[in-house]
Amino acid sequence: MAQTPLQPLSVGNVVSAAFRLYRDRFATYLGIAIQASLWILVPFLAILPIPFLFAFGQAELSSLWIIIPLWLIFFFWCMAKYVMNSALISRLSFGILANQPETVREARSQVAPKTWTFLWSSLLTILIIYGVFLAFYAAIFLAILVGSFIIALLSQSGIPSAIPTLIISIVAIVLLFLGLVFLIRFVTRFCIVEVPLAIENKLTATQTIGRSRSLTQGNIDRIFWIFIVGGLISLPLQIIASIVGNVSQAILARSLAIEPNSGLFIATNLIVSYILGIILGSVLIPFWQSIKATIYYDLRSRKEGLDLQLRDR
Repeated sequence: MAQTPLQPLSVGNVVSAAFRLYRDRFATYLGIAIQASLWILVPFLAILPIPFLFAFGQAELSSLWIIIPLWLIFFFWCMAKYVMNSALISRLSFGILANQPETVREARSQVAPKTWTFLWSSLLTILIIYGVFLAFYAAIFLAILVGSFIIALLSQSGIPSAIPTLIISIVAIVLLFLGLVFLIRFVTRFCIVEVPLAIENKLTATQTIGRSRSLTQGNIDRIFWIFIVGGLISLPLQIIASIVGNVSQAILARSLAIEPNSGLFIATNLIVSYILGIILGSVLIPFWQSIKATIYYDLRSRKEGLDLQLRDR
């Protein structure tokens, strides 16, 4: 008897399922997210003493040739730990959805050995996306040059420049809109790159990128709206963080009598913003990783019969 194809979860179902995972395991996921966020903070804390060492003559400029490469290696290692801890939340969420729950220790033992692979996959994804964006901007620049050249030729032939300018402007707006749609759809194909690597075995950096692209194929619009709804849900927290940041900066400036244009105020502003960003990230990372895990589970269930495999197992 033929199997009835599983229907895709609706946008609301995916977001609500992710929110329930986030709510029910908030303490566990928050602890992991704080670790991930602190890994982002550590490289910047490590670089803070360096200007003072040079200012007080404790280090020479020639030592920068050693300090900078070492700091970059440390920075990339911390980035890898950040991505790994974020993906750990997705693995834990997927285990619950698949009725195969794991403890944090069990899941970490499977994910931690892939730390460098998480980094390579993230860097490759960033390079691919930035490459496409650069090509997009180059195409816009070339189109502007061609359009300007056409308008100049038509003006020299006696045709009023207003007409070709209007036509070319309309065509440019349409092409720009189509280009933005393409970019959004293209970037969405990479939205769950770290999730297959966290859950499946023996994937390389390039293979997990390919898995993300193959799983999301044919579901770009739905995934896009899932992220839009998730963004709307997280928007109040971002607004609150922005208000708290502005109030904190005003209080610090008034209490310390700092001029708004002074370097000390700018430095204080950056520190406060960065700390608030770390706090906000710690709260939101579990939510977004749960959304990614739910999307991944839904796509695999329908495309690869994951539910049937788990039921047999």
